[in-house]
Order: sequence, then structure tokens, then C-alpha cells
Amino acid sequence: MTKERVNPRSRMVAAGYDRIVDRFAEWASTAEGEPKAAWLARFAKLVPAGGRVVELGSGAGPDASWLASQYELTGVDISEGQLERARAEAPQARFIHGDMTTVEFDAASLDGVIAMYSIIHVPRELHPTLFARIAGWLRPGGSFVGTLTASDDPGWTGQWLGVEMFFSGFDAQTNLGLLRESGLEPVESEVVTTHRPDEDETFLWVLARRS
Repeated sequence: MTKERVNPRSRMVAAGYDRIVDRFAEWASTAEGEPKAAWLARFAKLVPAGGRVVELGSGAGPDASWLASQYELTGVDISEGQLERARAEAPQARFIHGDMTTVEFDAASLDGVIAMYSIIHVPRELHPTLFARIAGWLRPGGSFVGTLTASDDPGWTGQWLGVEMFFSGFDAQTNLGLLRESGLEPVESEVVTTHRPDEDETFLWVLARRS
């Protein structure tokens, strides 16, 4: 990853996550009703064991150990601090320090792509192109599972967990439409609210297949 290929908002996200590796891991564990495990189980029913899977925004690798035991896993994250933890969690996986909007994979080379709580940090004007890139990487019938915004957010910058952070996205129906336009047909989708001590969070969870 070269600095010239990273937009300023991505640099902000990377710097923020580098500073809160331990704090973020502790905060992430406080969710009540976290649906991640259920959606990974749905993904696993569609993606055969041993398949090639990429996780965009793998973070510190809380799911990497299990994913790497099931798949040929590549994790991508813009935060080197998060990746250092991820490599320790899943030494058998491959990790790339890079921006999901510019990282390259061969066309039709992947069985699955995972993006949980990560695309929400990408400027929404880049989402249609990113969805199309994901569809292009997947083999026909390949699966995508991810977390997207459920309400309209042109872009928010502010303090989050003590660091400057950026979030952006569309409402749920717009997101589902953009996925379809990119060639990713939603199989299941649900707007879910999880509860934390400091706030509630509502996201669109979606499982889609390349048409």
C-alpha cells in the first residue's frame, strides 16, 4: 500500500485504529445480541471448507482463527496495528496491509468475501465501485457477507472511542439495490440493533451471492 493511493479519510481511519487496538477489542466484546456468529454460520453453509476467502477490514482478527481453520484466508486491513494482533491470532492466514478500495485480487478467484463493520468506514461514493470489485473477485455462485449502514449517512467525522473516525453509508434499501446492480444478489438480509453500555447500533446485515 502506498500513501499516494490512500485517501485522507482512509488515513484517518488507519491512524485511529492503530491507536485503539486494545480499546477497540474490549469495546467490541460488550455488544449484547451481536449477530456476527449467526451470519458467519450462514456464510459457511454456502462456502465450502477449504475455499478461498478474503476478509475486508479484518481488524485484530477476532474471527480470523476460526476462519483460517475453515478456509484459505486472506485478511485485508488498513491498520497495521490491528494486523499485528491478527497475525498473532491466525498465523496460518495471509494478511495484507492495504485499502480495500484499491487492493487487487484476480477475477473470479474467490469463493467468499467477508466485510463486517468495515465498509461503513469507506466514503459512500466509493461503495458502488467497491461492490462491483467484490463481485468481480468472486467465482460465479461465490458469497459475500457483510455489515452495511441501515440509514442515510453522507459522511460523519468525529470522536469515537477517543480517536477521530469516519463513517458513511446509505439506507438499507439503497444498499440492497447497489448490491444487485453490482451483480451480488441478496439471499438474506436483516436490519439488526445491538446494544452496548454506551449506545445502541443498528446495521443492515446481508448475505449475497454473485449472480
